[in-house]
Amino acid sequence: MGNYFFKQQEREMSMVEVNKERVLDVYLNIYSNSSDQSIGSKIYKQGEVEQLIGSNSGHYSIIIDRMGESTDDQHPIGLEIHLVLKDPNNSKETSFKSNSRESNSSKLVRSVKVGKALLLKTKEYVESDDLDKSYNISKHFRQLYNNFIKDQCGGDKEWGRINNCHNFTRLCLEDLDIKWPESVSSPSDDYPFLDEILKLQKSAPILTNKLS
Repeated sequence: MGNYFFKQQEREMSMVEVNKERVLDVYLNIYSNSSDQSIGSKIYKQGEVEQLIGSNSGHYSIIIDRMGESTDDQHPIGLEIHLVLKDPNNSKETSFKSNSRESNSSKLVRSVKVGKALLLKTKEYVESDDLDKSYNISKHFRQLYNNFIKDQCGGDKEWGRINNCHNFTRLCLEDLDIKWPESVSSPSDDYPFLDEILKLQKSAPILTNKLS
């Protein structure tokens, strides 16, 4: 009985909107190199990759602040949505990923608030609790990823000039009726670098590192 009470209390606390003005704010995030698409356990040393692609040509994602928990625009908190490499050490196959982001990665270069995810405020979303809100958002963008692979990539799941995190992030913003910010250049517009990155990453030294 006691355990149920405390679990129920924690569940109710998780449903509280911290700052209503920030609820469903959307942030565009730029990471320092493409190895951050796994946000993860293996980070490439700085060197040839960064020299080739520059700081604005790394991994892109969006974060949706579900409950208005972000305290400022540089440290967004919420559900992160991105296209990643399924097994970056062994394959070029991409996959969809959504994860809770409560602190900045050490590889984050820039975060820009770009608008609100108002189109997600369906009746089903509004009436759901916090856990279901996360599920509904993930479900929405997972389907968007599946459509992206089918319609824009011709069913090809291999990372390349079309199937990459930059194009998918742009599509996520378009899906939310949010314009790409003029202050952020899109590397998929300016750099023919995708195949070169893969070649360099295979030869680059790797550091094992914990997610920060």
